[in-house]
Amino acid sequence: METDIRIDPEEIDAPWLNRQLDQAGVARGATITSLDFAGYVGTGQISRNGRFRLTWSDPVGRPATVIAKLPSADPSARAWAFGTGLYANEHIFYQEIASTVRVQTPQCWFTHYDGAAQRCVLVMEDMARSTPGDQFGECSLDQVALVLDQAVALHAPRWGDPALAGLLLPPAGYDPGEVIPRFYAAAIEPCLQRLGHGLSQEVVGLIEQFGATMGRWSLGTDTPRTIIHGDFRPDNFLFATDPDSPSLAVVDWQTVGKGCGPTDVAYFIGGAFGPELRRQVERDLVEGYRQQLNAAGVAYSTEDCWRDFRWGTLHGVVVAMLATMMAAQTERGDRLFTLMLSRHAQHALDLDALGLVDQVRGR
Repeated sequence: METDIRIDPEEIDAPWLNRQLDQAGVARGATITSLDFAGYVGTGQISRNGRFRLTWSDPVGRPATVIAKLPSADPSARAWAFGTGLYANEHIFYQEIASTVRVQTPQCWFTHYDGAAQRCVLVMEDMARSTPGDQFGECSLDQVALVLDQAVALHAPRWGDPALAGLLLPPAGYDPGEVIPRFYAAAIEPCLQRLGHGLSQEVVGLIEQFGATMGRWSLGTDTPRTIIHGDFRPDNFLFATDPDSPSLAVVDWQTVGKGCGPTDVAYFIGGAFGPELRRQVERDLVEGYRQQLNAAGVAYSTEDCWRDFRWGTLHGVVVAMLATMMAAQTERGDRLFTLMLSRHAQHALDLDALGLVDQVRGR
């Protein structure tokens, strides 16, 4: 295990990074002669993505910049992310899972993780010639097609794979089926105090009612599990800005887990569109996703896929609620979480997700 884990930009120097990239086969005998921290990329709610500019003794074929993913600078957010396995699971994804699925991600050159010391770092390819999606707008239908292609590339290869049983285990003593409902119940009042002025009464009602249903909802349906991203939204997609970059790469794998594939699709569609456009397009989009799964060898009926999609609408409510309480508070964060709660709760209302849980799992 690597013991020299750097977790702040001022700790990362040229000799340390050179050693890591040499061991990863990236340096290939060249030396980093200078290194500059070029600032953070993204909003950093749970982690920080720092860009570093590198000067090499021989720059040919070696990266001019890299991204180092570092723990949050906020002590409570950092402790929560280590305690719930968010940081650990992202490291497991790049170490053990990424090569077994077909989803496009940045190339990760090395990962170091020490949960006991609460230190971790990932260093990866800088996709500077790509741009993130806009969570505050609406995705174009061309972008949606790329996203659903990547959803299939992630979900299909491990659909119903029995080997998933030993992957992505939660930390000792942490039972998501017990902890998350308890945390959600405790989060309702402070979350609504913070964001409630921007939510409709119908949305507030759904948030409150879901607390009593979450235990049964967390049992899921009987659909085989696969690898899911868990935070499959525009902020975590990088769209190409030039023809030499991948059309779409998916980033931020802290919430990766085992679950029902349409959960990612419901979360994406529910958050990427306003209600009016979403109502017009979602049926066709879900059916297109299902047909692609079928073509990839996954036997899945229209009825079961639509049921699981409805079930998955509530996932967005959970994510937005928990993130509101645990992420470091920022003005943009509050606007983002208000938008997410509004869209995902309205989605669940439109498709009567709570009624579906009662129907499948009883009252």
